[in-house]
Amino acid sequence: MKKVELLCPAGNYAAFEAALYNGADAIFLAGPLYGARASADNFTLEEIRKACELAHLYDVKIHVTVNTLIHDDELPACMDYISSLNDIGVDALIIQDLGLMDLVRHRFPNLEIHASTQMHIHNLSGVLKCKEWDLERCVVARESSLDLIQKMGEQGIEIETFVQGAYCVSYSGECHMSRSIGGRSANRGECAQSCRLPYTLVVQKNDHEEIVETEGKYLLSLKDLNAIRLIPELIQAGVSSFKIEGRMKRPEYVACMCRIYRQAIDAYYDKKDFSVDEVIYQEMKKVFNRGFTEGYLLKKQGKEITSCLRPNHQGVPIGKVVGFHHDKMVIELTGELSQHDGIRILNAKEDQGFIVNYLYKDGKLVSNAENCRVELMKMPVSVGDLVMKTSDVHQLKELSNLPERKIPVHLHAVLRYDAPLQLTVSDMEHEVSAKSSELVEKAKTMPLSSERIEKQLRKLGNTPFVCTSCKIEMDENISFSISTLNQLRREAMEKLIEIRKHPARIQKESQKLYSSNCDLTHRLSVNIQNEKQYEIVKDYPVDIYVGNSSLYEKIKKDHVYLNYPRVTQKNYHEQGLIHDVGGIQKGMHASAYMNCMNAYSANLLFREGISCIELSYECSDEDLEKLCENYKKLSGHDGNFEVEVYGRVENMVLENCLIMSQLNKKKHCQECHQKEYYLKDAKQHAYRLLGDEDCHLVVYHSEPFNKISKMKDYQKMGISNFRISLTFEDESSIRKVIEEALQWM
Repeated sequence: MKKVELLCPAGNYAAFEAALYNGADAIFLAGPLYGARASADNFTLEEIRKACELAHLYDVKIHVTVNTLIHDDELPACMDYISSLNDIGVDALIIQDLGLMDLVRHRFPNLEIHASTQMHIHNLSGVLKCKEWDLERCVVARESSLDLIQKMGEQGIEIETFVQGAYCVSYSGECHMSRSIGGRSANRGECAQSCRLPYTLVVQKNDHEEIVETEGKYLLSLKDLNAIRLIPELIQAGVSSFKIEGRMKRPEYVACMCRIYRQAIDAYYDKKDFSVDEVIYQEMKKVFNRGFTEGYLLKKQGKEITSCLRPNHQGVPIGKVVGFHHDKMVIELTGELSQHDGIRILNAKEDQGFIVNYLYKDGKLVSNAENCRVELMKMPVSVGDLVMKTSDVHQLKELSNLPERKIPVHLHAVLRYDAPLQLTVSDMEHEVSAKSSELVEKAKTMPLSSERIEKQLRKLGNTPFVCTSCKIEMDENISFSISTLNQLRREAMEKLIEIRKHPARIQKESQKLYSSNCDLTHRLSVNIQNEKQYEIVKDYPVDIYVGNSSLYEKIKKDHVYLNYPRVTQKNYHEQGLIHDVGGIQKGMHASAYMNCMNAYSANLLFREGISCIELSYECSDEDLEKLCENYKKLSGHDGNFEVEVYGRVENMVLENCLIMSQLNKKKHCQECHQKEYYLKDAKQHAYRLLGDEDCHLVVYHSEPFNKISKMKDYQKMGISNFRISLTFEDESSIRKVIEEALQWM
């Protein structure tokens, strides 16, 4: 039975060492470019080389994230970078961009490709498509339940799932909030954490807005995933890799989480109990938590998964403010507090966080105190405010000490008269030998004992090895130089180190990179949401895409197509507009949410039978022109491309409906369809909320965009299809937009 892999994060070299020496089986990291955490320290190529050699020495794999969307003019440099990674010997690439995936399969077949969670693999058909593409692994959506993960694990491809760390409120790879608001694309590694900002929930009532009373103001902020109690169930579900999120976290966080999950995994395979008690939770919470939840794995929803009061590290309770004395505040401790610990006092007006530099007990300066009253420097807080410990100086010191990690080896020495000493070292996978130039002699005085030989051979000192067994074959009454024996041992160990640092790769055949022609169309299509919009649109010479399956069944006919949900577990049974990898099949139209941003992505989609590709919202006009030109060079013909010229970007797609959560409603409450709900940010921008038929809540951008005046320019580029997406427009606005667009067709 192959053991599940423990995959740990590293945002810098110190975090890499923390993961390595605390028991990681694999470590994921990013180079200077193309990673979804651009603001992490990240690694230079030389650091990746160094990390790779050290990791491979311990049979630990290195996965490099190249999980952003790539523009055409970036592809040559990106492929050069991947060539360097291939030369270094990294074990796998984590990729989002479909074009980049196709190129890597073609040029570097020996490199494993893992479909990033940014690729939005959330259903069985998506998993099967990745298997069809011969990818080694799918990093499935964080929103996947245990039941679904088990079904995914039965499809014959490795499944990687998150077990610890931050939850994105939107499905990964499907979030445009940061880009729409501030121009920082989450799909390009620049997420501005819009989900961790304060918002107000408002409802439109006749001619005025009404603020909805909510639990807190951080309405899009979720708790952190913690699946430590579910390790047995996840292993039994067939998961191949457990992923700990945290490339932005400090090395001590990585050490703590890696160590605890290592213990839990090993206990399962050793058939030992691993009791997840409050002590373990406290250790995990102290290094970072927004509150813990088992979340979507157990299909939890609402307030069980949200952290609306605060979006940052909460720490653990340590006491409360009970009064003030002169220039100090008095804290009643319910646990231990030490000098240099970090604390946060939860105050109604503004939380106060700081490092404890001076700690007083009974008027005297002390280094630590426990379960008593202490005094700290006065802050603007109130009696009754909770005090949380956000960092523990003793815990951090202990976690910063790197434990030893040793590789078990077997030694076998043969000493025969008038022959060289032969030493063989085996790690059960590799075997190396060393032979002396000096010959074994007959002892003239004190013969060499097997015990003395074994003692010398076992002195592996600062090497990464530990001798678990040693076999000595020798003639009686022999003599041999101890210094030569030691040198031979060092020589054998150096050989084994070198072999382990550069493991052999499985050789695979290159995937062919060929193009496929597509029929060109010249059409205007309109996405509608309801029957009222259909009655307005139906008499115009346009194709109609319907997002409601019941309405679609009622009105379907020529030029009326199904607009599939952006999140669905249903079969893709007929031609329509798709938004994810699982829907790729002949005759489908791909939406802008498929994130096609370069000619190679387009080439793959057309080759798979997609009849029309709506290009990504993240493409500028210059990017669109380059994409069309490069696709023609690549394939020898024009692509059947489409651009959305009017609509509101769906900034987020949420599994956890915040309306349901805040109003304590049940799923399918239809509140969002019966009333107009909005999120308002600090600048008073209003983001309309509307759920689909499966209660996935969409957060729409505050304003629609209108590029209809650019349609002629797009046609000159070779784009012949255009789309209008209707959301909340009145009849007059709908007719105006469609008629304006038709003038340019």
